[in-house]
Amino acid sequence: MMHIYAFGSVCRGEVDNGSDVDLLACVDEAAPELDHCKYSIYRYPRLRALWAEGNPFAWHLHLEARLIFSGDGSDFLREMGPPQPYVAVESDYAKFQDLFMQSWNELERGANSATFNLSCMFLALRNFATCHSLAQGQPIFSRRSPLLVAPPLPMSVEDFSRLTRARLLSTRGHGDRLTFEDIRAVLKAAAVVPPWMNTLRSLHERV
Repeated sequence: MMHIYAFGSVCRGEVDNGSDVDLLACVDEAAPELDHCKYSIYRYPRLRALWAEGNPFAWHLHLEARLIFSGDGSDFLREMGPPQPYVAVESDYAKFQDLFMQSWNELERGANSATFNLSCMFLALRNFATCHSLAQGQPIFSRRSPLLVAPPLPMSVEDFSRLTRARLLSTRGHGDRLTFEDIRAVLKAAAVVPPWMNTLRSLHERV
């Protein structure tokens, strides 16, 4: 049994030069014929568990995934219905805020792993904003989610694009290498992030 879905930017209509096609393969046993570099491979019990947890990835798939292959003619994800409510926002806030601070601190210590640390900073920002938007009942799964939540991240589009470039370089080998000027600019711009994260956390506490 197997179901294959597309999800991500291609389903949101946000395709650009840095986009690829995110593919999910739902399987009931090991599938060595599938390339792990091309597919996110999940067994059916694990997906059911994510649905039961109200996991953000489950909500992402529920809201955006599109079926492109079904081994039995069914739509597995649709048949599961909506995931349970997302309730882990506080622990996710803490996890992604810690990731951002650790990566920022590592970047300040030296540029040897600058692209990796900048990539982690981007991941922390995006996931923090996405989790916040989901907890607020207005989920945003875009790569630009930190700039789309309210209030948006008070960072220039240019500096945010440097972080995005680092993520694409780190995960896909796509794009131009960041210069020392790019790194210095992000180091300075990152100072706006902790107060912004704290603001979003305080907004959630009032809900």
